[in-house]
Amino acid sequence: MSRSAIRVVLGALTLSIAAWADSSAQPASPTTAKLSPEAVACYAKYGLPPQQKIKVCTETIKKDELTGALLAWAYFNRGAASAGIGSQTESQADYKQALELISNAIRGSAPSAALLFQRGLIYQTMGDADQAIIDYSDAIRISPNEPYSYVNRGIVLYTRKDNAEGAVHDFDSAIKLSHCEVEAWINRGLAYKRKGNPDQAIADFTSAIGCLPADPAPVRPASTFEAGTIPNAAFFKKLRVAALLADAYSQRGLVLLDRAGKDPEQAKSILDKAVTDFSTAIRINPATAAPFVGRASAYIYREDFQPAIADFSEALRLAPRDAFTYLHRGIAYYSVDEPDKAIADYTEAHRINPRDVDPLINRGIVYSSKKHNCDLAIQDFTEALRINPKETNALMNRGACWREKGEPDKAIADFSEALRLGLSTGNVLKFGSTDPDAVRHWTQVADAHYLRGTAYVVKGDYDLALADFNESIRLNPREHLAFVARGGVYLFRREYKRAIADFDEGLRLDPTYAFAYFQRGFAYHTRNAPDKAFADYTKSIELDPKYITAYLDRGIIEYTRRGDFDGALADFTTVLKLAPDNTDALTQRGVVYGVKDDFAKAFADLDRAIEVAPNFAKAYYYRGILHALRGNKDRALADLGAAIRLEPKGAEAYLYRAGVYAQLGEQDKAIADLDRVVALVPTASAAYYNRGFSYFAKGQFDKAITDYSEAIKRDPDLAVAYSNRCLTRAVVGKDLADAIGDCDQALKLQPASLEARDTRAFVYLKLGDFAKAIAEYGIALQADPNHARALYGRGLAKAKSGDKVGGDADMAAATKLAPGVARDFMRFGVSFN
Repeated sequence: MSRSAIRVVLGALTLSIAAWADSSAQPASPTTAKLSPEAVACYAKYGLPPQQKIKVCTETIKKDELTGALLAWAYFNRGAASAGIGSQTESQADYKQALELISNAIRGSAPSAALLFQRGLIYQTMGDADQAIIDYSDAIRISPNEPYSYVNRGIVLYTRKDNAEGAVHDFDSAIKLSHCEVEAWINRGLAYKRKGNPDQAIADFTSAIGCLPADPAPVRPASTFEAGTIPNAAFFKKLRVAALLADAYSQRGLVLLDRAGKDPEQAKSILDKAVTDFSTAIRINPATAAPFVGRASAYIYREDFQPAIADFSEALRLAPRDAFTYLHRGIAYYSVDEPDKAIADYTEAHRINPRDVDPLINRGIVYSSKKHNCDLAIQDFTEALRINPKETNALMNRGACWREKGEPDKAIADFSEALRLGLSTGNVLKFGSTDPDAVRHWTQVADAHYLRGTAYVVKGDYDLALADFNESIRLNPREHLAFVARGGVYLFRREYKRAIADFDEGLRLDPTYAFAYFQRGFAYHTRNAPDKAFADYTKSIELDPKYITAYLDRGIIEYTRRGDFDGALADFTTVLKLAPDNTDALTQRGVVYGVKDDFAKAFADLDRAIEVAPNFAKAYYYRGILHALRGNKDRALADLGAAIRLEPKGAEAYLYRAGVYAQLGEQDKAIADLDRVVALVPTASAAYYNRGFSYFAKGQFDKAITDYSEAIKRDPDLAVAYSNRCLTRAVVGKDLADAIGDCDQALKLQPASLEARDTRAFVYLKLGDFAKAIAEYGIALQADPNHARALYGRGLAKAKSGDKVGGDADMAAATKLAPGVARDFMRFGVSFN
């Protein structure tokens, strides 16, 4: 009764948010006294959206008023704006033009730190880190007391050369030269963040905030100015200050966001502080997307998905081409069960950045878990693996899809490769370390073992499944799914004590897991603990009111073990409301109607089950039983025969058909069916007992005794087998002492058994102990005064002991009740003569 469940592995949920705001230092803009408004706007670092920036810079270039470094700066800023809208060809052309102009200016003038700085910035933007460092270093040599070149060289060192130590040294130098060099504080904070020192990073961002006005007025976006109006230099100066302050708050919020992910116990209060920082940044500069994305990410951590979606949407209005924002808004849509919107966002993120595997993985997860389309999901996971063959999230999720498609070998191959990659990384990340990265890594390795174990279950390799579940639990003993899955293997192996122990632990770890209650209920059901099973089935239904299998199994317990037929009917009817053509519910409800003698409804349900599923053997089986109960043996045999044809290894149908044949007196057919049951289920005590009955009816008493003995061996508490072996031994007339022992045991097991009492009296009659026979028959007649066989037997005992009058009276009364009773006694070797 195990049920597999795909495990959603949202690898892209790890929010590692980069510094979107450009924190590069720049020297003061060229003197604005003689510049046109378009040039002032072009040279400003902040304030205009890319399209407007391109427009004013283009107008500045076309006026032919500028030359040398000033013209280079216009080309550079236009190139940066083009890059912002994805126009890489145009941006690179402008960067090259700017580089040529500034290089000519450097060659044609005295050594200038400002010109070298500007060329270094162009090289830095174009990705030539080494040449940028050379120019910044030359600028520092010429003007060692200017902080700008230290700041930008530091930025190149930690972002392009992975040299955080050297970067911090440069930022220190800039701060010593100018204590409130805000960009130095911000970038040193980012370098400390990269070094894994969040406390120092927060301190630096706080210092940057302290260097700026405490509560500036919110910036008015340039887009709100009247058409054709270009903001003046004062506007851009205020905007730069506000943008730096907003950036400092935003960067501090990001560090707090990272800290919350590594400190679950304090996460709530840390996230509240992060939200406050992002909100402050948004209030100061609402025209920048970054703090909206940061705040949305904090909302995702807090599982406040609707506010997160609103912030991501605003960020995309401000920066429409940001793949990261689409990716994370997709995660939020997934979390509020809007799969189509999630797919749309992941698709757009992939279009913008086709080399990023996260949108593909997350879109595949939506296809598999929400749209139930593993074919599309596998396409996405496969494409992600083409881009990065070492992407374990893609391997694990593709493996889960292969498992759901019934292809366990492919699933096992994917999970095994994920484990190989994970264990090789484990050489660096030590197991048992409290480092968050190590904990996350080994948790994922544990998940891979768990998932591979579920694939082995699908394949039927239970030993290998158990080994994987054991290893998953060793690596991550806090994961409830692994315990429940291992319990499922123990349940299949009928190791019920172990199964229940694992389900107990799984429920301790997650008391809301409905499936674990169902599995434990099934274990209790199988162990003959119906009350505990009923309680667990009920709890699973409380947690998941649409849990069809729990209703079905609870209904079976209600009518088979608790005598609550109305409760069973209610449960089966609930299933049929959830799934109107559920054949199990139709069949079981039909059985209950039959038990309640409402045969019209019973046959209606069973007929419907067969109509829905013409190859459903169990429906034919139960309809055959109902026909037999109604006395229609031909229809019963037809339905039971159909059940056997559809399920040739179904022992139940053979067993019941044998009973019908026995009632018809066709003992050879009954024995043939029971031979088949014994071959299919050698432990079936009922098959041996029923075959013994048929052998007895044929007069093959030795075979009957042998089969009754086999039934008792398999079920020592089967009272009727002792009673019938007692009778058979009495009929044979030997081993009568053993016969008495059999009847004694039958009465010990079932003290009220009339048949066992009557049979023991018969043995005493054959032994000639007439007094005990009379006493035993008398007890039987107290329970049923009209029991013909007891009356006749007592009459024989009385007559043989000299009470002819009493004997004749009893035998006459018995013959009146059952005219053939004397012939039965004669057949068993006892007569009046």
